[in-house]
Amino acid sequence: MKMGDPRRVSAGFRFNGKNMKEELKDYLTSVTYTDVASGSSDQLDIAIQNIKMDWLNRKYPVKGDQVDGTITFHNWEKEGRNKKLSCGIFVLDNIKYSGGPLAAQFGCLAVPANGSFQIRERTKTWKEVTVHGIAKEIAGKYGLRLNCRGPDVKINSIEQSQKTDSAFLYEICETYGMSMKVYNHAIVIYDQTSQEKKSTVAELIRESFVDDNWEYEDSLVGIYTGARISYKSGNDSEEISVYVGMKAENAAGSRVMKIDEVADSVSDAYHKAAAKVNKSNESATKLSGEIWPNPKICAGATVRVKGMGKANGKYFVEKSTIEVSSSGTKQNVEMHRCQRRLSYAPKAASAPAEAVRNYKTGDIVNFNGGMHYVSSHPGAKGSNAKAGPAKITLGPDSAGNGKAHPWHLVHTDNTSNVYGWVDEGSFS
Repeated sequence: MKMGDPRRVSAGFRFNGKNMKEELKDYLTSVTYTDVASGSSDQLDIAIQNIKMDWLNRKYPVKGDQVDGTITFHNWEKEGRNKKLSCGIFVLDNIKYSGGPLAAQFGCLAVPANGSFQIRERTKTWKEVTVHGIAKEIAGKYGLRLNCRGPDVKINSIEQSQKTDSAFLYEICETYGMSMKVYNHAIVIYDQTSQEKKSTVAELIRESFVDDNWEYEDSLVGIYTGARISYKSGNDSEEISVYVGMKAENAAGSRVMKIDEVADSVSDAYHKAAAKVNKSNESATKLSGEIWPNPKICAGATVRVKGMGKANGKYFVEKSTIEVSSSGTKQNVEMHRCQRRLSYAPKAASAPAEAVRNYKTGDIVNFNGGMHYVSSHPGAKGSNAKAGPAKITLGPDSAGNGKAHPWHLVHTDNTSNVYGWVDEGSFS
C-alpha cells in the first residue's frame, strides 16, 4: 500500500453467491443502505448506468435473486485498517429501468423470497400463545431464523384479521413494547428498553454534522408519565381500571394517557399501557441530520451528543441511511433522546395470606424453641427450651390466664424439653 492512501468507501455484492465485483465494475453509480431499528425490513438500493443496454438484455437479473451486500470503509481509523459493515442478505424485489440517460435501479429487501410474508392477507385466531411463539410459527413458515431477546408476553387470545404475517407480527411487537425488524434472513425481536441502556458506540458533536446539517426538535405534546387502562377480570368479564406510571397519577406534573382498548388480564393491560407510553415518549426529543460516515453508528445503537447545549444527551438511532457513490459517501441518521421508560414487568401479585390456624387444648404442635415460663403472667421467670413436638395442655381461655405467655406446652418426646407457658407464635 502506498503511503498516504486516503479514506474511501466501497460496496461489494454477491448475487446468489456469485461475486459481482467485475460484473458491476464499470456500471455501478451508487448504493444506498437503509438500516432501521424497528417497524420494517432493511433495504438495499443499487443504481447502475445502462448505456450499452446490457442490463436490459444479457445481464438482466431475476426477481427473487439473493443479494448479499457489504460496505467497506478503507483506511478508516488509520492507514491499512479497514472496517466492514455487513448489510446482510436481501431479496431482489424490484427492477426499474429508465432512459435519458439510460439507467437501472435494483431494489432489495431483507424479506423472504416467498412474497406472501408481506403480501398475502390472512385471518386467524391465536389462543393461549406468546409473542415469541407467534414469531416462531411465522418464521418457520417462511424459512427464516428467529432471534428473540428480552421478556416474552403471554396472550390469551388475539385476532389476525385480513393482515399479512409481516404486518401482524410488527403490530403485535409494537403493542407489547418490543422492537422487530427483518435482517439477514432472520426475524429479530428485542426489548428496546434494554437496548437503550447499553453503552454508547460513538460521540457526536456539532462538527460531526456535515455542513452543519442537522435538525433538533423538543416537544411536550404526546409526552406522558403514565397511563390508565382497563382489563377484564373473571368469568363475568368485569372491567377493572388500573393505573401504570412513573409517578403518582395525581402528582404535580403527572400527565396520564387514557387508553380506550380493554386488555384481557392485568398483565396484558400492564404491558400494553407501558408500551404505548414508551412509544409516545420517544417523540419527545429528536435529532436528525447528515453526519460524517461512521460504520459504528447503526440502527439500534446509542450515541452520546455533546457540545450542543440543551440537545446534549444519550440518543437511540432509529434509522441510518448510507449512500455510497462516485461523488462520495453520505450518512443520514434519525435519532430520539433516551427517556425514562416504563418497565415492562408487571408488579408481582401479592401472595395470598396464610390461613390462621385455630389452636385448641389437646393439639400436637411443633415448638420452635426458645423461652418457656413458670406462669402465664408478665414478669414470670423463664428459661430456654429445645425445639420439638409438644402438646397444648392449656390455652388463652383457661381460668386465670395472664395473657403474657398464653399457651402451656408439654413435650411429647425427648426431642424437646419444653414444659411451661410460651409466647404466641412460638409454635406451629
